[in-house]
Amino acid sequence: MTQKPRRLFTDEQKAESVRIVNQSGKPVSQVAKEMGLTESALRNWVNQARIDRQSDPQGQLQKC
Repeated sequence: MTQKPRRLFTDEQKAESVRIVNQSGKPVSQVAKEMGLTESALRNWVNQARIDRQSDPQGQLQKC
């Protein structure tokens, strides 16, 4: 069984996806399905955006 090639997304695409989740009130799973994304990828982007918004630099994770 061969793996699909890994898709790459720009920071702008990620930010737009996160914005849709935050503003629509829809679950991550639904937005991911509508946008053709994996739920885990979108959930990671949403969680990272939440961390990035925190003002405490001790709590931030490094971007991957």
